[in-house]
Amino acid sequence: MRENPRLHWHFGIRLLHWLTVIALAAQIAIAFGPMNGPGMATMNWLPLHMSIGVTILAIIVLRLCWRIFTHPPVRQPKRTVRFATSFFHVFLYAMILAVLITGWLGYQPMPFMPPARLFGNLPVPLPPSVGALSARAFAFVHAKLVWILLGFIGAHVLGALVHFVLLRDGVMRSMFFNRSNTASREQKVPVAVGDKAGSSGDRP
Repeated sequence: MRENPRLHWHFGIRLLHWLTVIALAAQIAIAFGPMNGPGMATMNWLPLHMSIGVTILAIIVLRLCWRIFTHPPVRQPKRTVRFATSFFHVFLYAMILAVLITGWLGYQPMPFMPPARLFGNLPVPLPPSVGALSARAFAFVHAKLVWILLGFIGAHVLGALVHFVLLRDGVMRSMFFNRSNTASREQKVPVAVGDKAGSSGDRP
């Protein structure tokens, strides 16, 4: 018997994908919400902002490692579509990592300010000095890269909607959680009208 083809990504890949979505949404909401407040609002929300950033980094690394040993769902897209999708996802991952790394390199605690701790426990290590670039320069680059990342995220969401609404090729469904993970293929064997076993006419 031949095994049915898988229609969904592995459960772990799907779980890490949606955890990334939730963490990124929380990160963006904090960055454009309370961290833009007056006074010490930025410093008060900075530990949580950095904690979520480290969490996203861990999820991304785990997902990339898991992806190496996981087979994708069985689909038959065109070669150009496969290339464009792979190219876009590589840039999306690269942008997320660039935003996280520049955010850490732009971290510069003020004098007499208590060190930021990840979720209140682990202290955040101070970033190393990188050439002539200051922490303020990295913070500036970090802020600009966030807007570019938002553009990539918007394009990703738009592409997912195109696959789901217009193309209906199962790309979006491959990240959903449901019971059907394999394609059911029922083979129907046609029976000939004159092919009847034990017919009374079959006599020597």
